[in-house]
Amino acid sequence: MKLSIARACLITCILVASAQTYASSIYYPKPGGVVCDKKAGYCADDQGVSVAITEMELGPRASKALMDQIHQVGVENFDATAFTMSGGLHCEVKQKKCFTNKYDNKVDPKATKALFGNEVFNLQK
Repeated sequence: MKLSIARACLITCILVASAQTYASSIYYPKPGGVVCDKKAGYCADDQGVSVAITEMELGPRASKALMDQIHQVGVENFDATAFTMSGGLHCEVKQKKCFTNKYDNKVDPKATKALFGNEVFNLQK
């Protein structure tokens, strides 16, 4: 019984630590509408995923890796206006909203305001 409780505590600690790692990899370098994800290796602004901003914020390796990913899927198939960051944060440039995850309609007010400048009361879907 004690072993099961110890395992449960260990699993909980690992899950909490992973969630914090994902959350801490996402940051907002400028108040002017930029979000970056160190773990995913790219940055975006209110126009979508940006190679130039990725290079400025995360360096040339990150921008090259992003370009490689774009070329892998094909420039014509790459949609920079919809992106999902580590931890599930999903942003839709055309809607000017970020959501807690890709499959939920729950708006993430912090990310939405930081990226698009939308106030929380304007975020109804």
